[in-house]
Amino acid sequence: MSALHCSPPPADLPPDHVFQEVLLHLPPDPSFLLAASLVCKRWRRLVRNPAFLRRFRAFHRTPPVLGFFQNIWTLSCLPAQGKRIRFVPTASPAARISPPPGFLGLVLDCCHGRVLLYSYSNKELLVWDPMTGGTRYVSAPTDLVGEDVAAALLCAAAHGDHSDCHSSPFQIIFLDCKEDDECQVSACVYSSETDAWASWTAITTPSLVCSDSSTLVGNSVYWNIDFAEEDSNHILQFELCSQRLGLIELPEGVRENYMSDIHVMLAEDGGVGFAGVNYSSIHLWSRRIDSEGVAGWALLRIIDMDRLTLSGAPTEDMFLWSSVVAFDRDSDELFLQAEGGIFMINVSSMQLRKVLEASGSAIYPYASFYTRGTILQRLIILMYVFGGYMDCRTLLFF
Repeated sequence: MSALHCSPPPADLPPDHVFQEVLLHLPPDPSFLLAASLVCKRWRRLVRNPAFLRRFRAFHRTPPVLGFFQNIWTLSCLPAQGKRIRFVPTASPAARISPPPGFLGLVLDCCHGRVLLYSYSNKELLVWDPMTGGTRYVSAPTDLVGEDVAAALLCAAAHGDHSDCHSSPFQIIFLDCKEDDECQVSACVYSSETDAWASWTAITTPSLVCSDSSTLVGNSVYWNIDFAEEDSNHILQFELCSQRLGLIELPEGVRENYMSDIHVMLAEDGGVGFAGVNYSSIHLWSRRIDSEGVAGWALLRIIDMDRLTLSGAPTEDMFLWSSVVAFDRDSDELFLQAEGGIFMINVSSMQLRKVLEASGSAIYPYASFYTRGTILQRLIILMYVFGGYMDCRTLLFF
C-alpha cells in the first residue's frame, strides 16, 4: 500500500512590520495604497491602521495633488449665489469632494489639505478639511470697504511638519481691495490660536490684485497684480513678521513678453519667482539678491513645450496661446490653460496630461493624502466594485 502524500505545510508569512515596510514604500498616489488594501484582509488591516497612516504621511511628506477647485458661475443674479464650487479630480481613483452643505460662497485658497471658503453675503470665512470633514467658521474682519477680496491660508509659523496639518493652528491673510480714483489694498491677519484679527495695513497699487495667485515664500506671501494698467508691472508682497505690504517691480518687458499674464510661484532655487508663457515656451524666473545686496530677476529655466508629448503624440501648436494658471505649492505640478483645456505639467519629470476641457475659471490645486476615515473606506469599496482586484494583481508584481 503506497504511503499517503501530504501537502507540505504553508510557509510562515513575514510578520506585520515587514509588510508595513513594503507598503510604506508604495508611491503616495491614491491608487497604490487603495489597491494594496484589496490584496487581502491582512493588508487591509495594515493599511487602515492609524499608526501606519501617520508613518506613511511622514515618510512621503509631499502629498499628491488630488485635483483642483473652481468657482463656477451659475444663472443666479444674487452675488452670494452667483457662483458654485466645483471639484475636478486629477488622481485615480477619484473621490467626490463637495463643499459643506448650506455654505454659499467661493474658494479663496487651498493649503496642506485644507480649503479656505468665503461667503460674500454673510461676510464669513470657512476653513474646511475635505478629508476629515472638519470645519472652522471665522467672521471676516470688520470695516470691509472693497468689492473684491483675496486671501491666503497658511499653517501657523510654529507648525513645521506639513505631512499632517489637519488639526494644526493656522493663519488667514485677508485682502480687501478697493478701486476708486486709485486702487487700494488693505491686509489683515487672523490667528486661530488667538481667535482674533490684527490691525489693518494698506497700500496703493497700480491695479487690482489677482485673487487666484498667492504663494508663500519664506516669511512673505505674494500675489499677482493685474496687468490692466500701463504702470502695472509689480507683484504684491505681505511680510508676515512685520505685517507690512509692499510692491516688487517685475523685470522690464514682462507685459510685452507674457501678454497672457504671469503666475507668481515658488522658484526652483527656493526664492520667489514667476512663470510666464512666451509662444510655446514656459519661462521660469527667480528674484535674487547679489553680493552687494541688490535685488534683481534671473531667468532660471525655459521649458520648450514643443518637446512635450501628450499620450505619446507631439503637442505641436497646442500651447501656442496658453498661460500658467496655477502651481501647487506642495509639489512640482504646474497648470496650464490652453485653447484645448487645462493641462498639468510636472516640472521635474516633464510629464504632461490633460485634466479638463476648456475652462476660463481660476483653479485652486488641492493636495492631500487619501488616508483618512470614511473617504478611504468608500474608495476601497469603489475599487472592489469597479475592477479593483485587477489592479491588485498588478500590484503583486510591483
